[in-house]
Amino acid sequence: MFTLKEAYNLALEKTYDSIPKRSYSFNSSVSNLTKTIQSAEFKRAVQNKFGDFDKFQYETKLVIAQQKNIVAAFTSTPIAFANAWNMQVEELVASDVMSLAAAGGHFQFNQGIKGSKLYRTGFQHGLVKNQGGGLIIGFRHKTSGSYDEDNLSEMGVFTYATPEDASGMMEYRFHENFSELLGIPRLIILSQWFRYKTVLEDNNQWLYMTGIAKVVGTQDHPAKPIQLQLINREEAFRLLLAHEQLMTNNVNEKVRPPLPEHLRLGWSYEKIKANKKKRAALIKYAQERHHKCVGKLCGHVPFEKLEPSKIHIGHRISQHWNSQNSGVVDVHHPYNLYLSCDKCNISLQSKYPTELDNAINTVGTIGDWLMQGDLL
Repeated sequence: MFTLKEAYNLALEKTYDSIPKRSYSFNSSVSNLTKTIQSAEFKRAVQNKFGDFDKFQYETKLVIAQQKNIVAAFTSTPIAFANAWNMQVEELVASDVMSLAAAGGHFQFNQGIKGSKLYRTGFQHGLVKNQGGGLIIGFRHKTSGSYDEDNLSEMGVFTYATPEDASGMMEYRFHENFSELLGIPRLIILSQWFRYKTVLEDNNQWLYMTGIAKVVGTQDHPAKPIQLQLINREEAFRLLLAHEQLMTNNVNEKVRPPLPEHLRLGWSYEKIKANKKKRAALIKYAQERHHKCVGKLCGHVPFEKLEPSKIHIGHRISQHWNSQNSGVVDVHHPYNLYLSCDKCNISLQSKYPTELDNAINTVGTIGDWLMQGDLL
């Protein structure tokens, strides 16, 4: 786990590392002319956009606030968005819209000159930045557009070509690196638009469809396309809330990324208790790494010196507290679980949050072990 500032600084380092040592030349998809970007231009682009942590934090809060409202109101399901994309047509008719809407598609007419750039037909750029800031909020796509690299796979992985300027290229690389280090992927709103002839609606001849995707993977060169995975509204909102909390918390606190659902459900307290193999795997993991009990009554006994029956699964927020405050927290979540010895298990329940968390954070919760990957 990293703190927000640690992840930010490491992401900057990795982004700088992706800059080629020599100038980079390419054929422009827009002008069909050769363009060259010097190494120094890439470095200046990173410094100008991400050189100030406080500015980055402030602008990220603006992006999250804008994305939350759009995601809640307009997001289509991944299958509906992908179906519309894969039709590879420039125009829809009412029967097309009915079929796509039945699969979870959401549509809106184009917006006027003061509307969102995501849905403004007169806005000629594919990349949309947040209003009031300079960070990416979303991408626009029109079938038969300029960039051949834009594509959507059968698995819902969306590949979007880089902008043709150093600033845009390096922003892609930073968001990839920052997402990977935090374990909380950056979200990008996607809009695709189609001609939609509407009788007696001269100003409404275009229809927009919205999708939402998360950044996946990292690339090692400024010019490589960014990869995104289409996700549903519910997952997107969870990630946005996680980002929002992250940006408002103490920047020096360690960040726990959201657990994937199969780990959250499969390694809950009840599932571990009912599965001898999972319980044995946890104990073996702790013993092989010479972890000790976090309690004081036993003198922090090493788990390798204990019989498995003497090692208990504890709750940071106790089951007793939860029984009196039902529904407030998911008390059996892997991030709420840790190992202790039989002597200390009960006494530790009264130590939450400060004293207990300070001790647990040195060895990690069961959820932390799952996210590190070694346990699995």
